[in-house]
Amino acid sequence: MDNYSNISAHLNGDIDCHIFDSIPSTNDYLSSLEFSPRTQVCIASEQTQGKGQYNRTWLSNKDNSVLLSIRCVFSTKVNLSGLSLVVGLALLEVLRGYGAIGLELKWPNDIYYQDKKLAGILIKNTTRNQTQSVVIGIGVNIGVNIDCQTPWTDLHSISTQKSINQFDLTKDLINKILEFCQVFEANGFTTFSKQWASVDYLQGKRVRYDDKKQTFLGVCCGVNDEGVLLVETKASTKQVYSSEFLTLL
Repeated sequence: MDNYSNISAHLNGDIDCHIFDSIPSTNDYLSSLEFSPRTQVCIASEQTQGKGQYNRTWLSNKDNSVLLSIRCVFSTKVNLSGLSLVVGLALLEVLRGYGAIGLELKWPNDIYYQDKKLAGILIKNTTRNQTQSVVIGIGVNIGVNIDCQTPWTDLHSISTQKSINQFDLTKDLINKILEFCQVFEANGFTTFSKQWASVDYLQGKRVRYDDKKQTFLGVCCGVNDEGVLLVETKASTKQVYSSEFLTLL
């Protein structure tokens, strides 16, 4: 296990850190804590009940992944639409620095390398008075032996670097996510829209959408100023707010 006991000394700002060898879920742990105006971080070497989007499985052997969650506070005036995309851009920027070249972001919350998943993001938020408490869960696959319900890859396999310092990677990810969150809070998603367009995995790909209320086929054509997916159909441009009912053709 990487020794994260002193990681707070390497993070930017006043961060309340919680470190575990094994835990059911870093997201669930932070969500269970009393509200705090301080930014809180939970890091674990293993999650026994880790989940991705829509309760999909994301489990790995101990020390084979970076598993962490960050809980931070936003004003209720901040529109959080697009936040998962911004967090993805933060991850991508850091991972490039660790030799992962050719990464793309699959709307709204996955990092892909050559059609395989490398990392995932899960965001949950609750409102309290005039604040939004947001838990940002991150899973980055470092080595082999992962239980994920989509084709996956790992950083060791694709990196141009011979070795990965997991402690450094973890603190760099946290610092970059918090940096991007500050910019997002001040300026919204539009600041990041060009960056997103340059790494948009779904751009130009055909999809099917079916939520039982409406069904349509179309081609993905980017996102709007709030990070909502746009799909061009024969009749019009549709806005898609959830990937749950979206299938890549």
